[in-house]
Amino acid sequence: MGNPEAQNAPPSLPPGHRPIPIHLTNDQTPLRICVLARETPDPVNGHLVILRNLHDAVVYLGCVCDAGGRLREWIEISVQTVDGLEASLPGIRESFSNKTLDDRWSEECRLLARLDPVGTLMTGWEQMHPHPAFLDRKQATVLFPGTGKEGESWELCQDDKALADAGLPEFRLSLFRYLWKPKDGVAGKFIPVTFNAPENEHCEARSVLFEAAADPVPFNLQAGLMRCTHFSPLGFEDYVDLLGGKPWKGLEQGKKHLSFPPPYSGLDDWQNIQQSGAHLFLGFKGRAGKVVETFHLKVNLVTEIIRLVQAFSAPQQLPFLNLSSESFRVHLNSVGRQLPLFWTARPQLVKTGEAFALPIDVTEARYFIRARSSGENIFLPEGLDRRLQSSGSIRLRQVLSESRGLVVEGTLILQERQEFSPNDLFWVRLPLSRGRVDLYGHLYKADSLSREEVRFRTIPTLFPDAVIQALKAAEGASFPRTPFEVVPLLSSPCDLYSLGVLAVRALLVNDQNNLPVALDEFLSLGAQIRAESSAEIPLGRRVKAAMEKDPRFLNSLGAHRLVRDNLDPRQAFAFLPEELWCETLAVLLRLFPGLVQESICKDYGDVPSLALDGIYKLPLAELEKILIRSRSLIVIDWNSNREIQDVLSACLKGLV
Repeated sequence: MGNPEAQNAPPSLPPGHRPIPIHLTNDQTPLRICVLARETPDPVNGHLVILRNLHDAVVYLGCVCDAGGRLREWIEISVQTVDGLEASLPGIRESFSNKTLDDRWSEECRLLARLDPVGTLMTGWEQMHPHPAFLDRKQATVLFPGTGKEGESWELCQDDKALADAGLPEFRLSLFRYLWKPKDGVAGKFIPVTFNAPENEHCEARSVLFEAAADPVPFNLQAGLMRCTHFSPLGFEDYVDLLGGKPWKGLEQGKKHLSFPPPYSGLDDWQNIQQSGAHLFLGFKGRAGKVVETFHLKVNLVTEIIRLVQAFSAPQQLPFLNLSSESFRVHLNSVGRQLPLFWTARPQLVKTGEAFALPIDVTEARYFIRARSSGENIFLPEGLDRRLQSSGSIRLRQVLSESRGLVVEGTLILQERQEFSPNDLFWVRLPLSRGRVDLYGHLYKADSLSREEVRFRTIPTLFPDAVIQALKAAEGASFPRTPFEVVPLLSSPCDLYSLGVLAVRALLVNDQNNLPVALDEFLSLGAQIRAESSAEIPLGRRVKAAMEKDPRFLNSLGAHRLVRDNLDPRQAFAFLPEELWCETLAVLLRLFPGLVQESICKDYGDVPSLALDGIYKLPLAELEKILIRSRSLIVIDWNSNREIQDVLSACLKGLV
């Protein structure tokens, strides 16, 4: 696509930006890891280009430059923060600590490196805390606050004894962070750098850090761990729109767009994309070829992101609970004219999960909640962030010893009537004679109760003998004005739902159909099939029957939605077999828990507790079958099909 010399040229910086190294450099430093800084600050984000704000990190756009100042590669720089967990359930928030978050960060870095070894830069900051830093824009250098003398700059205090001797929370056991000068020891001062960190006479104001800098740009003041990964300018939605025929203007930053060199330059000119042959093998066949090949490439994208989610979930046995279009970006490779550009696309997982396992020592089930509430999101199941914080009176009815642990049954008397789901997770902390005890369970109604009363039964839990004795001694006791919380109980079926929405976004949205409309119509299709159809008939055939019965489904969910061309729904089926399309929609329907009889999961808790990744095997197998069939449509002659496979293999080997 374009001039081969231009494709081989190194990338260049966008106007109005400059790279600033985030580590010390000198004439002997061959390569520099830099963060991109604006010469004129953005009114919202300031000087640095922020790509994402996560529950445990801020992600900046960065680059690798050589000693000559030339940009060699675009990267993302994720900087750990610990201030995003304040909204968590108290029972789990208090189990967080700098140590547990650091261990999780390091493990996620190892997993990402295994998933994408080519796109991961190992710096040592994945496990070792760097110095807190400022950036000097004018000099394009990094500044470490302090005197500048060796060993006397401020750094993160990880010495628990020094912190305890100063009357401050220990690093390993808390979420608070302090800077110090190790040579000064406890006799020196500590600077709190996290939200609501306790202070005393041993602490110094954060303003001390700014004294030696004229106009510093803060960067990683908490001395958080970092990771550097390859940056792909194309987002998930950018790529699926591009496949459908919408030009890409560049990375949106406020009212401006950052442009990038080949292979991303020229994607704003659709005519050039088509004429260069960079888009499709079947471009010469007009609309027919475009529909078929776009279908194949989009289904392949959906397949690969499911595979990424499975591969990341399996080792940790944790769901994500935050999957959205922002979770993935798409990398394109320059391979000259040997292979159409979009056939080199490779999705990347760029957001890790927000799920944390509750600290409940049970024999079987595992329970997860999100680290924070982020409001309603179309990619997440309804009510995922629903949370009730209140107080009421607790009466303990009975304490039962069961094979899996201790169960507490009781009554919650509310200040006002509330509605609950039996799947919601109930948390309460009781002040017992042996100290505070956290209980987790579920709420349910009973006919004998008043409108303001509700029963609860806790999850079987293994408690120490002293706690068991204290709970049994409290049978019949009442605990007035006891704080409690109710949150949805979540697991990997929530991720399956999110993947279903992403698939709808990829296959059923064009410039005449937005995602809310497409998703609403798709869920309506599933509800109608479940209500009217027999499960004895294959789901794909029932989808076809529903679309034939109700023309609105054909109009809103037909194969013409794959592209931006103004196609008639029936005309699209002249290019792509209707049976194949309906079977693809059937696979998507099964991703949504409980939507149809054949849904992979009946509800959001329907998953083996020790095999959370197992739910992805079935959709991956079915999508692979669809890809085989769509490949045969692209190249009908199997000998030619094998020739294309050889070209793909040769080109992709050259990219590794």
